[in-house]
Order: sequence, then structure tokens, then C-alpha cells
Amino acid sequence: MPEELEKLCQEDPYRPRLLILNYPSNPTGATYSDKQLQELASVARRYKVLLLSDEIYGELNFDGNHHSMASFYPEGTIISGGLSKWCGAGGWRLGTFVFPKSLQRLVNGMAVVASETFTSTSAPIQYAAVRAFNGGAEIEHYLCQSRRIVRSLGLHLTKILRHAGTDVTLPMGGFYLFPDFSKWQNKLAERNIHTSPELCEALLQETGVAILPGTEFGRPAEELTTRLAYVDFDGAKALQAAEKISENGDLDTKFLETYCGNVLDGVNRLCNWITEK
Repeated sequence: MPEELEKLCQEDPYRPRLLILNYPSNPTGATYSDKQLQELASVARRYKVLLLSDEIYGELNFDGNHHSMASFYPEGTIISGGLSKWCGAGGWRLGTFVFPKSLQRLVNGMAVVASETFTSTSAPIQYAAVRAFNGGAEIEHYLCQSRRIVRSLGLHLTKILRHAGTDVTLPMGGFYLFPDFSKWQNKLAERNIHTSPELCEALLQETGVAILPGTEFGRPAEELTTRLAYVDFDGAKALQAAEKISENGDLDTKFLETYCGNVLDGVNRLCNWITEK
């Protein structure tokens, strides 16, 4: 990634550029190491590239050690985030941007655009946001248990998918996987399935499992990649149950089957369908 940015910038060193980062990633669950962030920051600083760092899944880094790009390139990084992902508040759509002082002109411009787009965030969401962003021991404990659940589930699902012969990146945060079913390309072609949208449609119709095609994330249709979100479970019940188990280590298969059964059932259906055809 730093090498690619360097190569691009060398073609026209004085051209204004904006690089958008998203980590932990939607759709892969991957993230950047400190070394990678430092190398990216070095290139961006040299060519005055503006970075928009989408860190809305940062608090769901499985190890709890997410580091913001702003730590390495504070003068040129805008951080975007929000309430809905890390706080498990899907319908409470409050987004945030943090700008360095040097980019005040962009703050003013965005304020003008925003004023023509919406009026204000509803009062309940504002109150919820104040509580969430104030943090404290209760919020940190909630985050610790949330990470524990999504980490255990994500790693277990990865194991199931890989055992079935599917290529999938090991997640490091968030709650998404990005399985690649290219291995099954010939078998799927026999059923007139040649693209990721056709794959997802057939899977939905024949098994009831819904996933997104890789084309929704800019990937070629023939690549047969898909995005799988593994949050179809009752979070309140899972959190309550996790509280009764020692916080050391991941949650076992029995826990996942009991409290995340829909997700496991869906992935097992997917694997059976893809391997049987």
C-alpha cells in the first residue's frame, strides 16, 4: 500500500489527492499495523496527501489496540466515525468528523453542505451519543465483551469456511468476512452461475442465506467474492451470557451455537450448498 501510493504520487507530485482508509475494514475485517500506518503517513506527508481515515470500527479491533492514523499524520488526517457500529446502535445514525486545525477551511465547507442536507440529530440520539462518547468503566467493559463475542464468532466462522475450501482473510476487527468462492467457479458455471451477484441470488433463493456480492465493494463480478455480516443474533442475551464466563480467552463453540445460532446455521448452509453443487 505505501509503495502503491508512492508510485501514484510520483506521476504528478503536486496534484491534490485524497486517500480514504477504512480499518478495521468493511468488508474484510482486516486492519493496518502501526508499521504500515507509519509508512503510509511518511508518503502522505511527503506529497501532502490528505487522508480521510474511516475508523468507525476502530473500537471493535479484536485486541482492543486500534491506533488512529492521526497519531502518525495529525496535520493531514480527517477521522470519520460514528455511533452505530462500535456501540451496537445500528439505527442511531450519528456520524462524526474530526479535523486538524490546519484544515479549518474544510470544516467550514462541510458545515455549509450539511446545513443544506439535514437539520439536526434527534434528541434521543444526542443523549445516547453524549453517554457513549463520555466513555468510562461501564462503556469499556461493554466494549471488552463485545470484542470478545465478535472475535470468537469471526474466527470460528473463518475456520468453518476455510475447512470447506473457501478462501477468506482472517478478520482482525469489526464483524464482516469477505469469502472468495473462485475455487468453485467451474462447478458454479455448470449451474449457470458466473458472477458474484448471480451467486448471491442463487444462494438466497435456494438456502435463504443473504450475503452481498463483491461487486458492491468494487470487485469484478467474475471474481466470485462476497461480503458476509455476522451479526444476526441477540446481542443483549449474548452479552449477558458472556458476563458469566471468565473474560480470559475466546468463547467456545457451545456458547456460539447457543447465542449466535442463526449465524452458524447460515454459514453451515452456505458451505453445504457450495460444496454439494
